[in-house]
Amino acid sequence: MRKANWLVFICAPLLAASACKKGGAAGDAGDAIPATSIVTSPDLKMRIAPNTTAVEIAKLSRGEVVKIVQRSADSVQVGKLNAHWYKVTNSAGLTGWVYGAHLAVESNDGDAKGAIEQAEKKLKTALLGRWDAAKITGALTAYFVTLTPDGQIEFGNNRKGLQYGKYEITFVDGAAIVNVTDIQKPLMTDLKAKMVGETLVFTTTLNGGEYKLNLSEKDPELFRDQEKKKAAGASPTTP
Repeated sequence: MRKANWLVFICAPLLAASACKKGGAAGDAGDAIPATSIVTSPDLKMRIAPNTTAVEIAKLSRGEVVKIVQRSADSVQVGKLNAHWYKVTNSAGLTGWVYGAHLAVESNDGDAKGAIEQAEKKLKTALLGRWDAAKITGALTAYFVTLTPDGQIEFGNNRKGLQYGKYEITFVDGAAIVNVTDIQKPLMTDLKAKMVGETLVFTTTLNGGEYKLNLSEKDPELFRDQEKKKAAGASPTTP
């Protein structure tokens, strides 16, 4: 009997520890909580505590992707809505609490899908135009990339050694990844863009280092050299 009692005494804390590990964010009931979610309402208030009277520290845009840090243990009734509070971190690095009824994780599928589609469309439109590469310190370089509405991409260095190809955009955790095709060794790689609040942050890898891209022309006269070559009967080469 003594051996059995010792076994129960030893196993109890182990079982408790195991149960703790299975849980998701602090305060949940053990069900899985996604690592990120999308804001489904405009101007969602982020507060310092999980209640509607807490001080507001930021406003989140509809379609913005946030990282979920924690969920309240119980759901709370606010007006006609009933949802949990979520502690989240936004793209600018601010952390605070938002009401879950305005996140895709607790919104109906239609709201979540609409917010995602709106965010993706906004990013795609914002990427159109010519972008000049700059060092992280802010100093401009001679390199640039241009994206057109019909899916064409152009790389250049002061319009010398131009490369022409096509691109497609995929989305991963709210970020737009520009995938280049028809160019074996593009001048720039790892083209990635995301919205930080209302600001588009576009980065790339160039000559082995990370560079930021600054919009220089929203509606440039695109592919001038390529059109000249076509008119002359010569096809532009793709390195």
